[in-house]
Amino acid sequence: MKYTVLAPLIIAVSAALSLSGVQAQTMSDANKQKLAENYAQADANGDKALTRAEFNNLLLLNAQDNIGRAAQIVRFGRQDTAFNQIDADRNGLVTQQELQALAR
Repeated sequence: MKYTVLAPLIIAVSAALSLSGVQAQTMSDANKQKLAENYAQADANGDKALTRAEFNNLLLLNAQDNIGRAAQIVRFGRQDTAFNQIDADRNGLVTQQELQALAR
């Protein structure tokens, strides 16, 4: 995957999923905690997979908290592009595994 404006968001979301790695280590503990809270809040049905609407909510929450580049994605209306790039199996859900795969 080429570097896009999505890469920092993916790194940020990955950190919320308790990933280890260089990218996650650069985030503050406060941001990691906030990301985890945002992910849990966005996952309205608690199934650990985000529908398009839940993913959009995650982006909005992260944008409000100035985490990663979520604000840019929202500002430029790139939510669908971000979702489509992350939803590797095209099943209409973004899973933790799909987010983790993009962080590698």
